[in-house]
Amino acid sequence: MLQAALYHYLRKECDAVTTAYTTLQQLPGDAGAIHEMRVGVKKLRAFFSLVKQLPDYSFGAGKHLHTVRLIQAIGGASRDTQLQEKHLRDYEKRVKWRFSFAHLLLKNKQATADELLQATIKHCSLKKLGSLPEKFKEAIADTDHTAATTVLIKFLQQQHQRITLPASRAHHTVWHGVRKDTKALYYQLTILEQVLPSAHTDVLTAHTKKAGELLGQWHDTSELLLFTKATIAQLKKEKITLPMNASQLVQLLQLDVKEQLALCTVQLRQLIAVSS
Repeated sequence: MLQAALYHYLRKECDAVTTAYTTLQQLPGDAGAIHEMRVGVKKLRAFFSLVKQLPDYSFGAGKHLHTVRLIQAIGGASRDTQLQEKHLRDYEKRVKWRFSFAHLLLKNKQATADELLQATIKHCSLKKLGSLPEKFKEAIADTDHTAATTVLIKFLQQQHQRITLPASRAHHTVWHGVRKDTKALYYQLTILEQVLPSAHTDVLTAHTKKAGELLGQWHDTSELLLFTKATIAQLKKEKITLPMNASQLVQLLQLDVKEQLALCTVQLRQLIAVSS
């Protein structure tokens, strides 16, 4: 049952990534396809971090994932810029001011990313990804179900214990690391949801999902704050005077970052407290 569950999950995610890639070949800037590509690659990375814990596991997936990781990284830059501009517009409505120079920087960044993505897709192929599930299935055919399940449960417990609450003044990169660990654990829990007893995973999965969502919201606001402050600093260096709205925008972002981190802290405490 374990081998079948792992194979079917891998097959589903490889197919999803391939479908997104086919869309991007026709529509290089398609936001939905870029999103599906990014999520798919994150799930695949979480998958192979999990399965490499299997007893006597020796299957190397790196060569099958190299191209898709490259496309995901480049597409991610485009998608991040799209989301950042949308997020900026939402905040601009609240301060009744359009930060035109920031939009210009974001559009230039996105144009560069889209051009690079189009060139990459034109010269790349995901043929190796299509054969990955079958090769993986063959590699784990003789894995002992009971021993493997025990090892994977222990790994999930270790991943859960790895998630800790950062100090109150921790750098944003520390929080970002917690966000990545939380998201990876959530994916790994969903990979094994058909194998492990629901009593073992349901509560942990729910708390992990919620923590990941809140940390994602904080991350988006935090990145926009960093970008806004850097852009304002650049304009000040060039002796360009900005209206009071610029300061209001920064203050609003700072307040939201603080409030979102408070929500993340509450949810992380609940997640950490869940009995494995």
